[in-house]
Amino acid sequence: MYKNIIVLTILFTSVFLFGFGCKGLSKEQQQLIKPVTLNYWTVFNDVKELQRMADEYKLRRPYVTVKVRQVRYEEFDQLFTNALADDVGPDIVSMNVRWIGEHEQRLMPMPASVTVANVQTKGTYIQETLVTPETVAMPTLRAIQEKFVSTVAEDIVIGKNMYGLPLALDTMALYYNKDLLDQAGVPEAPKTWSDFLDAVKKSTKFDASGNIVQSGVAMGTGNNIDNAGDLVALLMMQNGRDMTEGKSVIFASGIGNAATNHPAMQAASFYTSFARPTLESYSWNETQENALTSFTRGKSVFYFGFAYDLPRIQAQAPQMNLEIVSVPQLRSDAPKNVANYWIESVVKKSKNPNEAWDFIRFMVSSQNIAAYTKATNRPTPLREQIAAQREDVRLAPFVDSVLVAKNWYRGKDYEPANQAIRSMVDNLLKPVPENQDEARAHATIINNAARVVQQTM
Repeated sequence: MYKNIIVLTILFTSVFLFGFGCKGLSKEQQQLIKPVTLNYWTVFNDVKELQRMADEYKLRRPYVTVKVRQVRYEEFDQLFTNALADDVGPDIVSMNVRWIGEHEQRLMPMPASVTVANVQTKGTYIQETLVTPETVAMPTLRAIQEKFVSTVAEDIVIGKNMYGLPLALDTMALYYNKDLLDQAGVPEAPKTWSDFLDAVKKSTKFDASGNIVQSGVAMGTGNNIDNAGDLVALLMMQNGRDMTEGKSVIFASGIGNAATNHPAMQAASFYTSFARPTLESYSWNETQENALTSFTRGKSVFYFGFAYDLPRIQAQAPQMNLEIVSVPQLRSDAPKNVANYWIESVVKKSKNPNEAWDFIRFMVSSQNIAAYTKATNRPTPLREQIAAQREDVRLAPFVDSVLVAKNWYRGKDYEPANQAIRSMVDNLLKPVPENQDEARAHATIINNAARVVQQTM
């Protein structure tokens, strides 16, 4: 019913705009409402919700049509590059926050204001269309800092320019299979890493040959855990060491040649302990299948993931007795989490930048963000909506730490940087030659990983 009303209203308005209603307009007014089509590429955003907002926006700007296209994650970079080279690229793109530096030269900085057409139809029996130019202010940096959670303002700014705004913001949480945890005799989900370690030890099962038949958690390796980089970053941040500071990679700073008490060494050692057969925490190795697949098949008890993982888990394991809790914290008085999210940006080659930015401004209104995050079960990026979302049992584990969540990468080439962290943990698991000091060898591996990440900044 709602959709039909929107369609009828758009058709009704269009008749007056582009039919009889244009007869009394000046050339300048007709130029203002010249039909505009905005092509919008998205990867993980809910297309249905984006189209709903596009339809509502058309009621405000009847001359603007937004066409939404969903692009596969693994195809986005090549398609985007080729489309821009052929001058057939989109006007608006959903851009992962970690890709901004890579695509900075292809994106248009957010202007202070945009000029669009304000269209009004007056009269009961004889319709009269009024068209006037309207200058609309875009959000200032100060307004964004006040309205959005802290990481947003830190992530979208390069130099003095801002490159987009988010519809949602995701953080890491701990998924678990309640039936498997009950069978292991663990009555409550862990809140601390000590509790977590104990739960993993109790829930991991081996066969007579020492092979893992049920993993407590997919953790410790890099090759078969999609979120390995984020997990390592989370542990380092909780241990008091940020991955980067500005354009400098600092997680290995001061590690020396054999600093076993260095925060990065401690975090990496804890992470890899789950993949070391000689330790009690052993529950995973590089021969296991993909972490998410293992979890949905009931072969793993715990899974570290984001809110965007929930639909995939529910689709692949609809019968699972699934529960979600906040990630364990090293210090309850100083919680830390990792942020991973998307922003909506305007492409520099867009022929209609005013309307493109105006549509983004419309999308990120409090009302639209509330509707979007409710429909998609995503955490809100807005401070004012956090309290309400904490009442949602499914969202609370992600929302609880959204104020302290931080994106760890702001360089120019995320994929090789992320791969460097994944390779780092895999290299740490390899045997150290007998003629080498283990601590010194591990410090070298961590230093080398930091050097690679620095090269991408």
